[in-house]
Amino acid sequence: MKKTLLTTLLAVLTLAAGAQSETEKPLLTLACISDIHTERSLIDCDLSSIAVRGSFTKTVNLIKQNEQIDVMLLGGDCTSDATIAESNWKQARKLIVQCTRKAFPATTSTPVIYVTGNHDYEVANWDNIPKPYNAGDHYTYPMKNDIGELTEGEAFYEDADNGDLGKMTLLAAYHYIINGFDFVILNCGKNFFKSAWDYTYSEESVQWVADKLAEIYAEDADKTVFFALHIPFSDSNSIREPSKGMASSAGEKLLKKTLSKYPNLIMLYGHDHGGDKAYTRRKTSQRVTRYDMNGQVIATTDETHVDGMTQDPENDEKPEEQKKDVKWYIRSAQSGKYLGFNAINLGMVDEPTMATIDPYEGTEAAFSISVSGSGSEANGNYVISSSSGRFSANANKYPTYFYKVTKKDDTQITAERTTELTIGDSCIIVAENAKDRSLLYALTNEGYPSTNSNRLVGLSVTDNAGKISIAASQQKALWQLEEAVTEQAQPSFFSAFMGSMRYYYNTIDPGDMPVETPNIVQALMVYVYQDRVELHMKNYNKSGTINGITVNKNLAPYISYRTVKVPTGGVQGVQLKDKHIEYIDTYDLLGRKMSNAKSKGICISKNKKLFK
Repeated sequence: MKKTLLTTLLAVLTLAAGAQSETEKPLLTLACISDIHTERSLIDCDLSSIAVRGSFTKTVNLIKQNEQIDVMLLGGDCTSDATIAESNWKQARKLIVQCTRKAFPATTSTPVIYVTGNHDYEVANWDNIPKPYNAGDHYTYPMKNDIGELTEGEAFYEDADNGDLGKMTLLAAYHYIINGFDFVILNCGKNFFKSAWDYTYSEESVQWVADKLAEIYAEDADKTVFFALHIPFSDSNSIREPSKGMASSAGEKLLKKTLSKYPNLIMLYGHDHGGDKAYTRRKTSQRVTRYDMNGQVIATTDETHVDGMTQDPENDEKPEEQKKDVKWYIRSAQSGKYLGFNAINLGMVDEPTMATIDPYEGTEAAFSISVSGSGSEANGNYVISSSSGRFSANANKYPTYFYKVTKKDDTQITAERTTELTIGDSCIIVAENAKDRSLLYALTNEGYPSTNSNRLVGLSVTDNAGKISIAASQQKALWQLEEAVTEQAQPSFFSAFMGSMRYYYNTIDPGDMPVETPNIVQALMVYVYQDRVELHMKNYNKSGTINGITVNKNLAPYISYRTVKVPTGGVQGVQLKDKHIEYIDTYDLLGRKMSNAKSKGICISKNKKLFK
């Protein structure tokens, strides 16, 4: 009898625990949608014919059916590729607003946060032609109505040059608190207004963000804060090319330095949705990038940041073999100095400088070399052989080859091309010329001009069946590979891609961005719980293997374990009809839900037995 009673009680406890886990409610549910790209054929027409992209409306409808969202974040580029009348743009904006409001439960308000993208300004300022309206304005409508009016201390404005029309005032950065959670937004500001292709945030707007984050974290150093912008950092995982990220600038350096101070910050971005790297294949973490407190990229997963299950075994690929992420020093065998950046460009430096050597995709036995450092602000950090044959730094990669020295005598040095780099190797580094890729130049330690080492001189060489030879006197072309000494840095913030309503220029959806709904449509859902934050990239159209590329239907979530305090003190700037409250279910020992938690006796709450 005692055994039966015990078995029954255990069954009840299991039932109650299962019921509790199934009904766990997030403290916050955030839907992120980016790059709607309502374009020319949809908006450059009579007002009655204006429409938004079908992939967007379909995604919003599915979110409405499957989620109970508290906030929506639009990551930029609502419109694109057309100079249109203000009336047309306002009609397109109105349709987007009507669509997003439908994603929310009927009993709540509809807080939608808009991030300004580079193409949003382009609509109004194509080829720098002055226009009398600001197509990046989503604050005066709808945010001011749907979320609340920004006070003076919660918004930063900057003036952009608008030709003979004078100045255009832009909302460059702002801050809302919704359901107790902080959202700090950096818009594409005055530099993007002038040119949609100038991926530079102004130092003034970034400084405002830095000051606002310092203010937020001064109150609570453990807060989970969402920071959103359109353009990612150029070292983001799975980025199409570094040139799709922020240009190197004072603002970019200040932004990364600022974010690196805050381990609980989550950065969300859009913009980079071209090419086969863009869409997430199996795991949300494919497009998550973690940084340490020095702003360096670190491993995406560890004991506190993990990948969940894909729940899609028929499409799962075998996990790739984890290779050691080796960082190198590249030292001149002749001078003993290191390859790095000086104040002007690529050059020789006295102190060891970190270099990353990665396989160059699409070219056999080729590598790309990036060198860390603070110089060459305008040119990025990839080592290339420029059109003149001299070596400099660039935002884009070019094929580079390593030739291991196999023979050395008084007259000649011979080296063979290798794909296996080994510490201690003496080698010759050879790159294809950026203008004429049939020409090969060996990197030397000689500065150009030699007085200030503005770039490095290249030595013309010829590959003969995988071998090159240089005169023994050309010791300046010999380099030594050393493994860099790295310290275990403390982890900090991470960034995540918001997905796209239109992936383009890829194998699954070739070509530019037509109106038709693409095969792959993805949007990021973020769920905040008391002990974790879960990021789920969701597929909202096709999945499986298309044109030889497999994209899972159920992507593995990315989970960041942390303590999240239950927000208190109401909501700043917005009056929600239904504030987000987590109700804690309580059960009696027979597994029945108790309607009155004040009842006396023994009950079960949060899987624990309580005496009341």
